[in-house]
Amino acid sequence: MNIPEFYYLMLKEQYDENKANEIIEGLNSKKYLTLRINRLKTDRDYILNYFKEKNINFEEIPWFHDAFIINELIENDIRKLDIYEDGKIYMQSLSSMIPPIVLNPENQENILDMCAAPRWKNDSNYFYFK
Repeated sequence: MNIPEFYYLMLKEQYDENKANEIIEGLNSKKYLTLRINRLKTDRDYILNYFKEKNINFEEIPWFHDAFIINELIENDIRKLDIYEDGKIYMQSLSSMIPPIVLNPENQENILDMCAAPRWKNDSNYFYFK
């Protein structure tokens, strides 16, 4: 990944050259592709059967029954799956899955997620940014 020069200079100014290079190395490293099941639209057995049927290599997350690491696929591959298009799964980082587990909300309790990212799609069901 090439980063803009201004970003590298900002990192060097805020930290030092070694730390800036370490941050850039982290940005360039391979990330896990993780997702979770949308329990409002499907269940775990359906998703597990789907993965097996489509030969999707995955790892289960021991601390969250509805989360998986997907091996050998990239984001664009996941976006093409009908289970993604139907909203049965969401791509989400493992760290983003922790707050709901910790909060353990009650039924009908409202929680405002101030860190939620908008979806980048141009239709009435999504936020759209130019």
